[in-house]
Amino acid sequence: MTQTFIKIGNQKVDASEVTVPQDRTFRDAWVLNNGAIEIDQTEKNKILKGKVKDEAYRRIIALCPEWKQRNLTAQASILAEKGRDNWTAEELSAWEVGEAIWSEIATIRSKSDELEAMDPIPQDYTEDKWWA
Repeated sequence: MTQTFIKIGNQKVDASEVTVPQDRTFRDAWVLNNGAIEIDQTEKNKILKGKVKDEAYRRIIALCPEWKQRNLTAQASILAEKGRDNWTAEELSAWEVGEAIWSEIATIRSKSDELEAMDPIPQDYTEDKWWA
């Protein structure tokens, strides 16, 4: 039988000795022989950065689904080619709506960057107070 090893911090551990509580993932907590193995802060921040990115994505998609983002991008391209001086009132209004949506998306991306740069990243990063 071949042994499989995983690395936890600087430790090489037999994978058969590692269990994960059902309410956790391998990224959240490691348990070895019924004793918790601490993940260092650098590793925790790497994990949380990914989760912050996931939260930003969730917020962006809730605001503007990908299909709508593609439509806004196509619309902006067409309007740019037409030239602002040649837009109708409806086209100007559509541009302004799209511009407002992109501004909100840019804010979410900026807040995500700020959270990812924090050390440590706050555990309550999903709360609205961090994204306003």
